[in-house]
Amino acid sequence: MMFDDWHEYFFMIGSSAAALIGLMFVVVTLTAGSDRRDTERGKHLYTSPIVWHLGVVLLLSGCAIAPTIGPRFFGAIAGAAALLGIAMCCRNAVGIARTRISGAENANFDTWWYGIVPALAYVGLASAAVGALISAAWAASAVAAALMALLLLSIHGEWDLVTFLAPRAPASAERPEK
Repeated sequence: MMFDDWHEYFFMIGSSAAALIGLMFVVVTLTAGSDRRDTERGKHLYTSPIVWHLGVVLLLSGCAIAPTIGPRFFGAIAGAAALLGIAMCCRNAVGIARTRISGAENANFDTWWYGIVPALAYVGLASAAVGALISAAWAASAVAAALMALLLLSIHGEWDLVTFLAPRAPASAERPEK
């Protein structure tokens, strides 16, 4: 099988993605008490895409180590995820460039890091999917690199969200009353 020597790698990054999805629930609680309109825009442009990226890492890592999924089926799943990811990233880049969320001064930075750079990772994943479909020797390494890129971009995104949201958290949420 294409991923036989990669079991531990995909187990590690899949588990990391699952843990980071759980942490996104904590990040979302930091929006309590925020302006609802900004929170909804932020959810669609920032939070949901990070969860999507992590979900792709989790799904494809699981598929890579599942004993019954062959390279062609894996390539089809990875290709579909890559195409959806590219579309989402393009939508995010345009949405962030057009929308100014209160307190977000770095729209150009966000356009790159939440739209363009992840789209490039998905282009790499699409290439890896083609490699898997044709059973190319390099496909496993390309999938591993693309998924690691998505994982690292998601870590960057979560850190960026936490450092943006934490200072804005309501004072009542910081210290419970006695």
